[in-house]
Amino acid sequence: MFINFSDLEKTKPRVLIVENKPSTRVANQSLLMEWGYEPVLAMGAGASLIADAKRQAEEKRCSLALIDLRILDDDDEQDTSGLTLAEEMSDKLYPIILSGYENFNAIIKMLKELQTKKIEIGFVKKTEGPFALKTTLDEEAAKATASKRKLIFENLEILDEILKSPFGKNITEYPDQLVDVFARLFPNAKKLRLEKLDLRPASSNVSTVPRPNSVVLKVYEENYEPFVVKLARSEKIIKEVKNYTNHIHRRLTGYFSARLERDASLWDIGGAAYSYVGEFDVTTFSRFYEEKTSPEIDECLGAFFTRIWGRHYEQAHDEVNVSLFNLYSQVWDNWYEKRKDDFFRTRFKGSNLLGAERSIPEPIQWFKEKIATPSNDVSIVEKTRVGVTHGDLHGDNLLVDTQKNVWVIDFERCGEGHILQDFIELEADIFNRLEEHNENFPAYLEMCDTILKQEQIQGFDESEIASEDPRIEKALKTISKLRALARQHTKITDAREYLYGLLFNMMFRAAMIYKTDPQKNERPLLLAGLICNRLDHWGRPWPPIEQDLS
Repeated sequence: MFINFSDLEKTKPRVLIVENKPSTRVANQSLLMEWGYEPVLAMGAGASLIADAKRQAEEKRCSLALIDLRILDDDDEQDTSGLTLAEEMSDKLYPIILSGYENFNAIIKMLKELQTKKIEIGFVKKTEGPFALKTTLDEEAAKATASKRKLIFENLEILDEILKSPFGKNITEYPDQLVDVFARLFPNAKKLRLEKLDLRPASSNVSTVPRPNSVVLKVYEENYEPFVVKLARSEKIIKEVKNYTNHIHRRLTGYFSARLERDASLWDIGGAAYSYVGEFDVTTFSRFYEEKTSPEIDECLGAFFTRIWGRHYEQAHDEVNVSLFNLYSQVWDNWYEKRKDDFFRTRFKGSNLLGAERSIPEPIQWFKEKIATPSNDVSIVEKTRVGVTHGDLHGDNLLVDTQKNVWVIDFERCGEGHILQDFIELEADIFNRLEEHNENFPAYLEMCDTILKQEQIQGFDESEIASEDPRIEKALKTISKLRALARQHTKITDAREYLYGLLFNMMFRAAMIYKTDPQKNERPLLLAGLICNRLDHWGRPWPPIEQDLS
């Protein structure tokens, strides 16, 4: 389906017709075509009609539905099968019940009962004729679709960019879902202005987030304060809303915590609208990190982990005989099981970067044998701490304003996990920013040795931070701050727990980017191999001397 966003009003919303009388079905089809809609007819009778209605609605990605109250039996006054169907589909489309049933008060009562469950269903008496049907249909279509509301979008080029991006592949056949999700998130809007929130400076050519299936925007409705809107696949938005409700709502301390204000899920994509907390210009931590000094970065990290997320650390609890690998797999939707058949058949080819005097294990095979095999899982620890983690704390999910207020968005992976996870993920994100900068590989390797050396979680000495490469020195300073905060808030001291988490992050990243760009997974696999080597040589000097490589 082709859509021209500059001529949005000509888009015809798809309306499902569920009617057991063929003559009424055809009559409604003609009316909808005349009124500027695209009718989708469910065929059959009784239970087969209901089944076909569900199939057609999903296949055609319908925005609305006209549903006869009595689908199963016109003569049965107790038959409300149409209302049951409408309720079942109301999370994806806007249903309207059509009825010639004389006891309208009973129907109104049932509809009001559904409203208590936040289910809105329109209603039209068949005896009122086509004008009443068109009026109600247009009213519901203005809620459900951007075209019938005549919603105006500024910055139309952003919509075109989204459609051409990897995220746009989710809605290739029915791209009007992209504008309709905004219509549902902003039910009273007449005009919306969209701005990108990915404000990474042009000098940074590293994409640190290997998940292209979401988009984050700043959205202005007329002259009101903006929202931060995340677009993603519907199932991901549904999960994010659930996690926010269970773990975040009224559980973060301080004013600077994003509030999930609205959400909407269509057939393929959905959206979550967060309050725009900052009173000043806001940027992502990705850009803030690139442009600000180490003391300013430390101040923001301290504010987030202490003031914003601190309550979750205070409420963490002990777990005994637990596999760290299993903890991370639960947060990452069992990523290993999903990826092992393709990525984990490959072999790491980048160990030659280290030179002949130094070798490391083949990280993919090491991981398979010593982590992913339950009987050999070396990540099992006698005791660790588990608490609510963000679960996806990279630099584009952390927002900072010009007053250094900091808060977080995107709670799709939020939930109970390894209490060190968020510190480790942000550290991994910093490492990923360096992976394409190969100008000074010896300095990069020295950095890797520095972050692997400690046997206790703690900040680095000044002598360990110094580097001839300013980018690496800045990264080490930030990682030092992260580790000091990790020890302060988690009370975990054994650095092996930290390194296991860092290993999982590198393997996860390498697996995620394998299909799109296999060459780019060499650097995370190199660090993964070094971590494997460090774990094999725990308790010995690091970096290992040549005779200690066995």
